[in-house]
Amino acid sequence: MIARVRNIKQAYEYIKEQDNETALTESTFRSVVKSGLIPTFSIGSRILLKLDDVDKFLQDVTGVAVEKKKKQEQEGIRKQV
Repeated sequence: MIARVRNIKQAYEYIKEQDNETALTESTFRSVVKSGLIPTFSIGSRILLKLDDVDKFLQDVTGVAVEKKKKQEQEGIRKQV
């Protein structure tokens, strides 16, 4: 199977296609990538990443947020609006 490889801008466009109303901005996504939270590699001066790694990162982050919310609800801590 061929890896789905994209540059940062293309990877962000992929995220927008998956969730058009995402709160993640391109600038924040670039910061996440540059911080090393998503593995990258370079060919020449281009920073590239695999879309499978992007998907895994988003699932991990979403899973952590969901688990944290469930734990807070179980403990009776709720955000009041």
